[in-house]
Amino acid sequence: MKTIQCIVIGLLLISFTAQGQTENSVEVFHGRAELMESQKILDLSYQNLEKVPIQALNPEIETLILDNNNIKELPSWMGDLKNLKVLSIRNNSLVELNYVIKNCENLEQLYLSGNRNLSDISNISTGQKLEIVDVVDTQINKLPSWVQMMDNLFYFKFTRKE
Repeated sequence: MKTIQCIVIGLLLISFTAQGQTENSVEVFHGRAELMESQKILDLSYQNLEKVPIQALNPEIETLILDNNNIKELPSWMGDLKNLKVLSIRNNSLVELNYVIKNCENLEQLYLSGNRNLSDISNISTGQKLEIVDVVDTQINKLPSWVQMMDNLFYFKFTRKE
């Protein structure tokens, strides 16, 4: 549980610091350590991506951050990321989550806020390990009925529109 709390706090800090920044003002200091081949976190935010690059196809990845790009859909190989626990695709151009998200069997946290045209997330209804789903500022403006049937889900954040 401590690991989950640390990841949540880290992602919240990322979202708080990223709000209001322009693409040119974002800098990352990678430190002096060398990246290992079995990288656990991959951050590809602010890269003007239209597709998820093949470099993200690393079975060791546990956290994949694709925030603030122009991604319209997830690639079919995304389901091969069997160790993926956290997927953040905030502020992109998703319209729906395709079926491949079902194959991410260890996914615990899914951040989709800011995908203003996103209207269909029904493919996550079978996510047995999902604990956190954030769909603020999307077309999801009411609690889907299947959400109440998800055993592990304890946090579902959306924008209610009346």
